[in-house]
Amino acid sequence: MSRSRHLGKIRKRLEDVKSQWVRPARADFSDNESARLATDALLDGGPEAYWRVLSQEGEVDFLSSVEAQYIQAQAWERPCPPDTLGGAETGPKGLDSSSLQSGTYFPVASEGSEPALLHSWASAEKPYLKDKSSATVYFQTDKHNNIRDLVRRCITRTSQVLVILMDVFTDVEIFCDILEAANKRGVFVCVLLDQGGVKLFQEMCDKIQISDSHLKNISIRSVEGEVYCAKSGRKFAGQIREKFIISDWRFVLSGSYSFTWLCGHVHRNILSKFTGQAVEPFDEEFRHLYASSKPVMGLKSPRLVAPVPTGAAPANGHLSSSSGSASDRTSSNPFSGLSAGSHPLPESKQNKTKTKTTLWFLVAFS
Repeated sequence: MSRSRHLGKIRKRLEDVKSQWVRPARADFSDNESARLATDALLDGGPEAYWRVLSQEGEVDFLSSVEAQYIQAQAWERPCPPDTLGGAETGPKGLDSSSLQSGTYFPVASEGSEPALLHSWASAEKPYLKDKSSATVYFQTDKHNNIRDLVRRCITRTSQVLVILMDVFTDVEIFCDILEAANKRGVFVCVLLDQGGVKLFQEMCDKIQISDSHLKNISIRSVEGEVYCAKSGRKFAGQIREKFIISDWRFVLSGSYSFTWLCGHVHRNILSKFTGQAVEPFDEEFRHLYASSKPVMGLKSPRLVAPVPTGAAPANGHLSSSSGSASDRTSSNPFSGLSAGSHPLPESKQNKTKTKTTLWFLVAFS
């Protein structure tokens, strides 16, 4: 007597959408247990175990070759106690679907508590809330607003604080812009790099002979994506694919652009500029990521040691509220003359908000 063939969630849907006789089903966004079991098997036993579970579960091969290689290359093990795994028994490592069954446990969810946020920012004055909200989109094909030039102009015209979240950073010219902003104009710079891109960044620093002594006002830190944990305790971390720049807590540049020569000259990219309340989600995301980041180079833990009187410069000049006459003459709007959606501040207003912006940033990192 023949047994009915078990179909995995994706395979069943594929058969349904291929058939002209099956009516469309309601969208199902629930987790795919078969896919989870197969991913666990790949982590624990490699490709053969992965294919065996797919066969047992009647599921299709849902991972590309690049994804499968990434999971295996990034796998690492840190034993998890049974209670950490939602009460599931760890037991011996089995690689078939019956031994890998885990009930309701789904490893994509974080097992640890959420990292502590920089709560002091919530009560501080947020400069971007004073500006009108706007969004402008730029494409690589727009020769009048070259994306690389927009990024460099943003860095060049930042007068107080520059925050950067980036996946890959190997563009030496952009790095020179950052070094000049920090060392010549007293701008504080915090760069969060994807952990996978740290090696390339350090290679660039070695080639151009840059060390910690050149990063007096710069903090380079690393951060990872979400962590997938298999039932056995083996894990792998995802990548940071978000990319954005916050300038003086007033403007954001975000898009597909990476700090590489190829992105600047041959890859097609998109870049968006946000002002006003649209900056707030980027502010919050940066705080989340900063809380879980690790120091790589430069300042390890920026901290305000003592209250700074209004108009006075912080000790050691690391986060000076006065960045020199050149900086004073620079508009806080890095897009002036490029877009009608930009709103440059009058010079008197810039001077009044300058010290407040710096002090707020100091409190945020204390």
